Amino acid sequence: MFYSRISRIKVAGVILAGLSLVPASAQLKVSGQASTAFVRSGRGPSQYVYNEGRETFDWRLDIFADALLSENITLLSNFRMLQDEIPHIDLIALRISDVASTGITAEVGEIDIPFGNLGQRRFPKTNPFLGLPLIREHRTTLRSSDYELWLADSRYTSAGNGVRILDQGLYDLGIKAGASAGAFDFYAAITNGMLSAASGYYQGGLNAHHGFGKTFRIAMTPVIGLTVGASYAFGPFMSDAAYYGYPATTYRDPAEHLQQIIGGDVDFSYEHFTFYGELAHNVWNLADSYGSDLSVTGYSLEGSYTFAPRFSVAARVGVLRFSTITTTLVQRDSLPALYTGGWDNDHVRLEGALGYRFTREVAFKIVYELNEEVSLASDPADNVFAVQVVATF
Repeated sequence: MFYSRISRIKVAGVILAGLSLVPASAQLKVSGQASTAFVRSGRGPSQYVYNEGRETFDWRLDIFADALLSENITLLSNFRMLQDEIPHIDLIALRISDVASTGITAEVGEIDIPFGNLGQRRFPKTNPFLGLPLIREHRTTLRSSDYELWLADSRYTSAGNGVRILDQGLYDLGIKAGASAGAFDFYAAITNGMLSAASGYYQGGLNAHHGFGKTFRIAMTPVIGLTVGASYAFGPFMSDAAYYGYPATTYRDPAEHLQQIIGGDVDFSYEHFTFYGELAHNVWNLADSYGSDLSVTGYSLEGSYTFAPRFSVAARVGVLRFSTITTTLVQRDSLPALYTGGWDNDHVRLEGALGYRFTREVAFKIVYELNEEVSLASDPADNVFAVQVVATF
């Protein structure tokens, strides 16, 4: 453990020291955010329980380093570290503006995938809550280790290693292009992974699929303060290593099992009020295994209001609705059984937050998160209370 921690610190040191290798002629801008929080949650059998229900403090550090290498070439990077002391490089990309005088902007490297409108709300300073929207955090009962459903075993239905719908902040290795025309913005990206399994979070980060993920987005800003967007993505989400351990589908090519997801979003602000909405309908093509594809529809609605100098309130609701399937399930330590019903538990999350800004650089927030697994007879104790302080530099 000691040597593992030392190696992590060495990696972080190499990353930070690398910033000094940027040519002296480049314009380097470095900023960051540091946060610490007290978190307490219930102790029920749920993936939303924090630290197994034990009260705890945690911390997070984000460092942003952008270097203008020439008039139209910029190096973008975002380094993140949590209390696990493992360095995470979320973003490291070369951006080329106005490629060949076409008005197209291209990014290559570890990019942010252009799906939805999460944007800067990935980070503690601009996120009034503790975590990301429900649709980006939920782990489904489709297990990432073997792509089986574990509906009858609470160890997996509530706290398993399930595949996400949208993989948290959505960073991945690939290439992205964007262009603007009047009130419209267009984006397209090709990445190693897909939205439910972005390769940027895998060890090694290389393409673990037979094919690339493709993402497209169009956004319209008809008036100042209002942006409406639509996104679509498709591609293989199964990794080869786990796929071939699943005997029910070894005769199929993993490339034939696609994730297809369509989404819409809205971003609105007026004076001291802001609103964000995001809707997505996701389909995993697994009809050959379960009799029908696995689909889910989810949305998130979030609003915040600054009601007095330095004071703000925010509320967010997240909802997930899963499709119904009829299939024969083989569960561990039990005989095969016919199952009809949702392939995961419908879920509703309600969040409220009170924020106070001590100075421009230091903010404080109190957050409460109510989790309700609608389709369970007894909802597990998994609500979360947190107090967080965020400093920017």
